[in-house]
Amino acid sequence: MNPYSLKWWQLFILGTMSIGGSFWVHIENLFKIGERRHAFKKARQYASKVHKPVLNYGCEDTAFGDVNVDISLHSVPNFIQIEPSPAQTPFKDKQFAAVVCSHVIEHVPDPESLIQELDRIADQVYMLVPNPIFLWTWVWPEHEWVFIRGKQFRISNTIVSKIIQ
Repeated sequence: MNPYSLKWWQLFILGTMSIGGSFWVHIENLFKIGERRHAFKKARQYASKVHKPVLNYGCEDTAFGDVNVDISLHSVPNFIQIEPSPAQTPFKDKQFAAVVCSHVIEHVPDPESLIQELDRIADQVYMLVPNPIFLWTWVWPEHEWVFIRGKQFRISNTIVSKIIQ
């Protein structure tokens, strides 16, 4: 498509769609940040009662946990690089008061094994998943699962790749 051959109203529609898409990405990020803060607040409240640390599983560039882990190397305090799920973590049984697992489970091949491992190492597990009302939940290439009302559904990579192309 040659942008110089488009009519003014076609450019307007494309521009509006672009701005609208960008707007929803920002709204989605605000949801993610709000959910994460709420989960860590609850995790910290419980951790202070039982005097155990909080684990930030899949920390990315955030340092909310007393221990922060991810499969990719990050420069955050108290960071430990781990193997991708379903590998067992290097932690003892019930070592943590709580674990906050934010936007990780939709990437793993076997969500049940990740849930079992997090249950093993923590008293409480706070699992945050992308909201299915947002487009990126469905079309992000690395997402294998979408979660709706507590049920998991496999996303077909074939369909996603066709949508993206």
